Amino acid sequence: MPSRPAGVNASASSSPPRAPRDGGRPQPKTARGRASRDKLITAARDELIQRSGNLEVESVARRAGTSTGLIYRHFGSRAGLVGAVVDDFYTRYRTEALETNPAPGASMAVRERRRTELSAAFHYHDPLAAIVLSNLHLDSEVGLQEAVHTNEMIALATKVMRLGITRGQIPKDRDPDLVAAMIIGGMRHVLARSLATGVSQKRAARQLWTFIAGVMGVDSDGK
Repeated sequence: MPSRPAGVNASASSSPPRAPRDGGRPQPKTARGRASRDKLITAARDELIQRSGNLEVESVARRAGTSTGLIYRHFGSRAGLVGAVVDDFYTRYRTEALETNPAPGASMAVRERRRTELSAAFHYHDPLAAIVLSNLHLDSEVGLQEAVHTNEMIALATKVMRLGITRGQIPKDRDPDLVAAMIIGGMRHVLARSLATGVSQKRAARQLWTFIAGVMGVDSDGK
């Protein structure tokens, strides 16, 4: 099994903890229940994309071909449903871009430059990204769900920063926790701005990497 990088900064030694889904609500115990829940998340995701961040429980139920009662049974509330969509978004992002080794055996600079490119690609290719990064956090329950993922990514990135310093790959004058917060927070806001203003994926990734390499103290040429 490949090592899993923490945050955006290299490989961690173990799988990261997961954010509690739907505010810690119990998961369905049967395959049918899990399939029903996943179908509702997909319908809600499509609803948010097509309605630019707006969501009506009744409309999601119609889209999924089910009842509103089933939505409340699985998610408790409208915010719980949106929170599940946000959780799914960040879980996929972390799995596809942050918690994989994109360049096994390469230097930290090469690996993290590639990870930055994967992060930008994920956001540019997922139409939900602009919605999640722009206004869904204004809902307090959804904001809390996003904060759990953000804090976990920062904590994991901090561990890898410390490992890089120990191995002499990152300058000792870097504060691991502060740098990790800069990278995770900076990436979120830069990608939100880039998507909102039409900056190209290539330019966004290049600018992000220049920033990340600078705060980490690694070669921005990715050598």
